[in-house]
Amino acid sequence: METPPRRLRDLSPENGQDISSPIRIPASSSMKTLGFGSGVKVYRLDRSPRRGQIRTPLAVKRMTQDAVEKREMVFNERILHEAQILGKLKHPNIVGFCGLVTSLEGLNSLVLEICGNSLGSILDERHEGKLGPLPAKYTTKVITDVARALDFLHTDARVLHGDLKSFNVLINGEFENCKLCDFGVALPLDEHGQVQLRRSGSLFYEGTGLWAAPEVITQSEILDNKADIFSFGLVIYETLALVPPHTLNMDMFCGENKENLPDNDLIEDLSDLTESSLLPPYGMRPALPVGFQVSEEHDSIVALFFLCTNASLEDRPAARTILQSFEKGP
Repeated sequence: METPPRRLRDLSPENGQDISSPIRIPASSSMKTLGFGSGVKVYRLDRSPRRGQIRTPLAVKRMTQDAVEKREMVFNERILHEAQILGKLKHPNIVGFCGLVTSLEGLNSLVLEICGNSLGSILDERHEGKLGPLPAKYTTKVITDVARALDFLHTDARVLHGDLKSFNVLINGEFENCKLCDFGVALPLDEHGQVQLRRSGSLFYEGTGLWAAPEVITQSEILDNKADIFSFGLVIYETLALVPPHTLNMDMFCGENKENLPDNDLIEDLSDLTESSLLPPYGMRPALPVGFQVSEEHDSIVALFFLCTNASLEDRPAARTILQSFEKGP
């Protein structure tokens, strides 16, 4: 049985949001599930009108009941970490932070602005309907909005997202606005735009392996913001192939582990797969589908996919360079 909230903590006093009034969060079973990931679920919280004014719904992220029962508290810690990160971020292309509710048992619930469907779910639907690559105008919108978010993260906030994938890009309306979400494994960047993993001793890259850059796979002691750029390139790949990277030919790489793979509509939980399940070529640039035809309107998108997934960090463009290139247009 879920307990009532103990308190709401505002971790972003500088953002001007008034969240001093307690947000009462009902039991998960009474809220609609919006999405899920490893150890967590996201719910829709509908709010009653106040003083005759309609209030927009919110999104609530909390541990799954299974994770609670197994005492997998790493997911609870990630929710707190995400709140601490998001509380310092305010950007039109990053999901908005509304507060953190902690139960008497110390279980955290992250309260966020509610957004539309994830890009990953949209691509899943296109794959199931055999609709072909995402139209170039929509992919271009994803590219510019995510590049804006990454430029802000890398240069102003000094944060490495660390888990960039299509399921962590939320789409509002008919691609009117795209927002980055899920900062549970984000890492701080130093003044040089790097993460010194060995020197810190307490920082680890915990992003999803399928979207990881080669320097992550080889366990480099130093990462920089170009790790996000490689993952961004794989998000662009998803808009073309309509499947997560390295899964088109999963049959030949997985062998006896094939039966353990999730269906496409559950692919967002691939973070649960271990290195024994994922063999090369993950950490490399995946091949486009056999027979993929590059249309003129997709030329610049395919070119960016290749640029972002260069093995060499120096050969990958910065987020600001990407943004400036696509804002200029053809």
